[in-house]
Amino acid sequence: MERVAIHGWSYGGYLSLLGLATRPNIFKVCVAGAPVTCWRLYDTAYTERYMGLPAWGPHAYSRASVLAHAPFFPDKEGRLLIIHGLADENVHFCHTAALLSELVRLGKPHRVQVYPGERHSLRAMHAAKHYEATLLHFLHENL
Repeated sequence: MERVAIHGWSYGGYLSLLGLATRPNIFKVCVAGAPVTCWRLYDTAYTERYMGLPAWGPHAYSRASVLAHAPFFPDKEGRLLIIHGLADENVHFCHTAALLSELVRLGKPHRVQVYPGERHSLRAMHAAKHYEATLLHFLHENL
């Protein structure tokens, strides 16, 4: 199994990132769209329903954060593509910005594609087509 990709959007993007960070020997490439990267930044009603209040378990919030796993992302180019709409009202762009800051700090290679004006789902046809072309090109180029 040398050509396995992992891809997800929103919570699936979160899981995809964790998959690459924790199982880089299984997943050759990861495409994460609008990923939750830090549970402290996400919708409290949703997060606290499953994780409790941050004050009750601050270590759980830290351990569950993709940012805590950033040192374990591969050091090879062409393994990680992050996609996000800048007007995302669900998983705000600050999630991707926090991850990008950490990846840059650690010197981890990555590619990023942002869509100005797009929300949590890419609604404009031209953006959706561009996303699909970008996804297919990334997979073809790196698998």
